[in-house]
Amino acid sequence: MDVSETRNWLRLALTPGVVPCVSGTLVDYYGSPDVVLGMSKQELREVPGLRPKVIDALLETADGKREAAVNSESELLQSKGVSLLAYDDSRFPPLLKQIPDPPGLLFFRGELGVDVRSTFAVVGTRRCDAYGLSVTRDFVGALARSGLTIVSGLALGIDGAAHKAALSQGAATWAFLPCGFGQIYPPEHADLAEQITENGALLSEFTMSTPPLRSYFHPRNRLISGSSLGILVVQAAAKSGAMISARFGNEYNRDVFAVPGRANESNSEGPHRLIQDGAKLVHSPEDILEELGHRLKLMPVSANSDHSGSKPIKRSPRKKESTTGDPLPSAKAPDTADKGRKPDEREEVTDPLDKKIVLRLEHGPVHIDRLCGDLDIPVRKLSERLLILEMKGIVQRKPGMSFDLA
Repeated sequence: MDVSETRNWLRLALTPGVVPCVSGTLVDYYGSPDVVLGMSKQELREVPGLRPKVIDALLETADGKREAAVNSESELLQSKGVSLLAYDDSRFPPLLKQIPDPPGLLFFRGELGVDVRSTFAVVGTRRCDAYGLSVTRDFVGALARSGLTIVSGLALGIDGAAHKAALSQGAATWAFLPCGFGQIYPPEHADLAEQITENGALLSEFTMSTPPLRSYFHPRNRLISGSSLGILVVQAAAKSGAMISARFGNEYNRDVFAVPGRANESNSEGPHRLIQDGAKLVHSPEDILEELGHRLKLMPVSANSDHSGSKPIKRSPRKKESTTGDPLPSAKAPDTADKGRKPDEREEVTDPLDKKIVLRLEHGPVHIDRLCGDLDIPVRKLSERLLILEMKGIVQRKPGMSFDLA
């Protein structure tokens, strides 16, 4: 990003009313910040959802009203070693582009890493106990050793433990901030933040001097979930930021995992409620890796690792699935012998919708809710087709309303 483009992005970001997702929408639609800033009032009025006050503010910015703020922001960026990452940059987290309201611009320090698709979020309460810390260290240690980049929010408690566990394995970790880089929040994790920039990245959608206001935590949580393949909740109250992250994960069609806790503790209410609502209950890191393994080239956990009960991961023989959740095109007909089915049984699938279902299930078992999202089919219609395929012996129902090829 050259100086001119950087300043235009900052002009947009510093315009009152142009929140991060609005700048992303504008630039995605019109091509670049300089095009947006060159639009007339009439042209801006034609932009869907753009309020009159925001239009006036954009025109003021185009006339040079924000130049002092842009100069100050540029100086802060340089002094803090912060870089800009625009939506159209090849390094921009690809999973984050899939959400309905991605930021147009990210501020970051550190290195995002080569494989920005192998990201997994771990979140939980700030008021965790020894059990929560122990579980976080064990799970994150195994996930990190398998090649996943651990994503969290730098908060006290589970978030911080997740970052530290990843770093202890020499693995990359990302921390999304609920504020700008003018201050690190929480201040207790300033040293941890520096360590993360040496083997990972700190990221924010907020301009440098933005304080950590309560209203900014939920937008930060959407970035944690949106940038990750899945989310693990370790300990959380029923009403908490971790539960918000899990909710975003469900909305974005991400895999949500939860570690069960003691029945009589408030920090167990969140994970238990998630499990009741369809999240995957996990007893070990292997439960997560086996779920994600068919989509990623993950390294098996070492058999002599320090995680109690850890076993080498058995690699699935299934074809890989893209990290977007859409099935990759098959180069040849699937090997039905692995399924124990006769080759001619596949020919029974003639309905176009049934073919879609079978193609998706070739990549592994999937929960009915996830299948609905992947195929964009109403659950009632999907249930009907699954029942028919089950009666034909093509599909089998598994515990927890998951389905697989028979």
